[in-house]
Amino acid sequence: MIPDVLFCFYNHFDVCAHRLCSLRRLNRRVRVYGLYGGPLSQQEEAKSYLVPWLDDFYSFPEERDSKWKWINFDCIIARWYRDRGRKLEWETVFIQQWDMLVIAPLQTLFPNLRPGEIFLSGYRPVKEIDDWWPWVKREKAIGKQEYEAFKEYIAETFGYRGEVLACLFIVACLPREFLDCYARRGPPEIGFLEYRLPTMAKIFGTAVCQDDRHRPWWASDPATQHAPAQERTLNAVGAVVPLSVVVGEASSRTGKRIFHPVLRDIADWQLKPFNARWLSLLWYLGRRTGLPRFRPTRQE
Repeated sequence: MIPDVLFCFYNHFDVCAHRLCSLRRLNRRVRVYGLYGGPLSQQEEAKSYLVPWLDDFYSFPEERDSKWKWINFDCIIARWYRDRGRKLEWETVFIQQWDMLVIAPLQTLFPNLRPGEIFLSGYRPVKEIDDWWPWVKREKAIGKQEYEAFKEYIAETFGYRGEVLACLFIVACLPREFLDCYARRGPPEIGFLEYRLPTMAKIFGTAVCQDDRHRPWWASDPATQHAPAQERTLNAVGAVVPLSVVVGEASSRTGKRIFHPVLRDIADWQLKPFNARWLSLLWYLGRRTGLPRFRPTRQE
């Protein structure tokens, strides 16, 4: 199936406009819904800037600080569903954040996704990562107290004492049935969205799309902390993906097609496979010979 898109943003409207233009060019029949989560004082500017590329625009109506929005972004999505999303036409939404670069049609990115399934990058049991993931780490964790409170909540509310699951909320597809349950029966502002979402999906009986093609980089994993840039193309710690890596992946037929975070525009012509192969070659020769390196240009 081909998901529709929930495009989430809060500033950088020029970059958002370019992302949306590319998204429309690659996906002619996909509906694109906008979710603005920035300052309320800028919502009209955001709407006027981006509404030409959107099928619908929604502004999160609460003034919350950026940390709350980061930790509870699932609550913002649930609010979108309650206020607007349930009235719109869609079956599954792909969550595209403003700093995510997508360079291929959605129909090629999720070939194994079926109706009613949820996709969450990095989906795995917490027990596999509780020695080093800061949100649940056994000792001196950033959010250990909140994690224990979440487990107590799901035990008392749902009678659930099974394994807690985790993900990195970078690449995500959320089906309507799941969001309907999530919006009606929560979500609680307890804990962190990257274990709330997958665990609540388990509790609600939502089927999970098991597809490893969008594998994220876990920055806290001792085994991968020093991974090269080519393996950090999906990360949740703000390690910007180098433009040379994006172009290199675009040059390969089997290369990655989703990158996060990418904070600037890249001209569309540079990402076409033939052009990307030549540009990657120039980049390589520049490194080997000491000649000036190719620098991908900013989209004007």
